[in-house]
Amino acid sequence: MTKLEVVATVSDDQKHQSDANSVCLHGEKVFTCADDGKVKVWDHHDLKLLHEFQAHDYGVNDLLVLGNTLFTCSVDATVKSWDVNTFQLKKTLSPHEESVRKLATNGTSVFAGDDKGEVRVYTEEGDLLAFYSVVEEVWGLHAQENLLYTVRDRGVTITQTKGETNKFTVTKSLDGRAPLCVVGGNLVVPEASGLSIIVYDNTSSAYTLRGQLQGHAMIITSLAGMSEDRLVSAGWDNTARVWDLHTLAPLTTTPCTLPGCPNTLAASPDGCVFAAGIGGYLCKMKLV
Repeated sequence: MTKLEVVATVSDDQKHQSDANSVCLHGEKVFTCADDGKVKVWDHHDLKLLHEFQAHDYGVNDLLVLGNTLFTCSVDATVKSWDVNTFQLKKTLSPHEESVRKLATNGTSVFAGDDKGEVRVYTEEGDLLAFYSVVEEVWGLHAQENLLYTVRDRGVTITQTKGETNKFTVTKSLDGRAPLCVVGGNLVVPEASGLSIIVYDNTSSAYTLRGQLQGHAMIITSLAGMSEDRLVSAGWDNTARVWDLHTLAPLTTTPCTLPGCPNTLAASPDGCVFAAGIGGYLCKMKLV
């Protein structure tokens, strides 16, 4: 077995001054957003602060990069697009009616899920394509091709979209709660209590249950895929764990202790894992 270790942590004077909510990776840069309304940009290798800017007046819930555009969403019910290199504001997208909690992309469009239970679909240029009413708040969101995966705390809904507003078919409902993650051919979510992880086969419309992963002592708050068959999880027990999704077994001998409770995880192609969370911390982990 291998071990996951923290190899870098941002300094107290450079970290977010309130809880960090999301981390995403783009090239050699690490992006974080937080309740302070800021986006911070870090060097992938040493977590040196490269840039920061005030993206929203209120907390930023999520962010992602599509092409040359950085998208942010906020408690203020807006989604904004930014030039990923200059960080200049491109556009404030058509406003939602409630806080926008999650962003996702299928590689061509951006999906934004809010607390009203609406998912809006935008082009990379920020034009509204369609929106879908999914009834409950969107705590977890994934998009692939014409399928939309949404989850709150009492079940995953998989929807086949038709490309027009509110033209869709619910194809499957599954047990599980947020967060939600698709890793290789697996759909991964915590089970209802949040203490163990359910692994479904995501390669067919049956979504067969493959098994469960157990090890966390408290509620799981974050999931991320490290590769086609590796998953990293973290939660209220302030630990991160790595799992082999082929064997459905732990890959690490002991959990990695984090600086605090994580709200978000992201993994890079070179095998690094980034965690951010309570108090604005950001740390980098590696398998050794």
